[in-house]
Amino acid sequence: MLKIEQLQISYETFGLEIEEIEFPQGVNVVLGPNGGGKSSFMEGIIGYGHETLSKRSIQFRGEPLERVEGIISYLPQENPRFRVLVREYLTMTSGSVPKRVFDETVMNFDLEGLLGHSIESLSGGEFKRAQCAQVALEDKPVIMLDEMEQGLDMNYQHEMMDWICREGEGKVIVASMHDASLALTYADTITLVKDGRAEGPMPSASVTAEMLSACYGLPLTVKRQEGVALVYRNLL
Repeated sequence: MLKIEQLQISYETFGLEIEEIEFPQGVNVVLGPNGGGKSSFMEGIIGYGHETLSKRSIQFRGEPLERVEGIISYLPQENPRFRVLVREYLTMTSGSVPKRVFDETVMNFDLEGLLGHSIESLSGGEFKRAQCAQVALEDKPVIMLDEMEQGLDMNYQHEMMDWICREGEGKVIVASMHDASLALTYADTITLVKDGRAEGPMPSASVTAEMLSACYGLPLTVKRQEGVALVYRNLL
């Protein structure tokens, strides 16, 4: 359980204030409009942006969490690229891992043909897969992913969601996303963030069209069938 007791961020005209949110083991997705505070929320949890953080109280498994390095793997929206081979990049943050684990991870993220390529030469989707593989090799109990579906085509979006669902069987996953349909299809819980305030987490199945419409400021419809969710804007 990852608990945010209190989180307060203030800068320029924006303010974020979160209290008493608990993310359980499983896949917890954060949804909301651009500029609503999703990334600030994620960065605040791990302690980024100290100059704008006025209050931060986080617990993991009932213990205060000040330093997150050994607990949380974090994949931000933007990550700098270095002139390093994919093979080396994958273990930059995890250190030495058993060859079997490395090979399985490379195969799971479809990186076999890219190990000798420079990170700088990868497409956006290839780089995102390499980043997720790096996170997988870190094997920390909490994984946080900011806009994880960004840059991935439809096939890899679903493959990445399958991956975080597997990871969520034994870890706490917190992922901010834009694709509401993808989120409602795969997530265990949904948290809605708008104007620096959060509602949730709530079971994914309980999220209604009215909730999403209020969050995004658009008339939306939610349809569910055979475990798949479809969210679309009402045109009439």
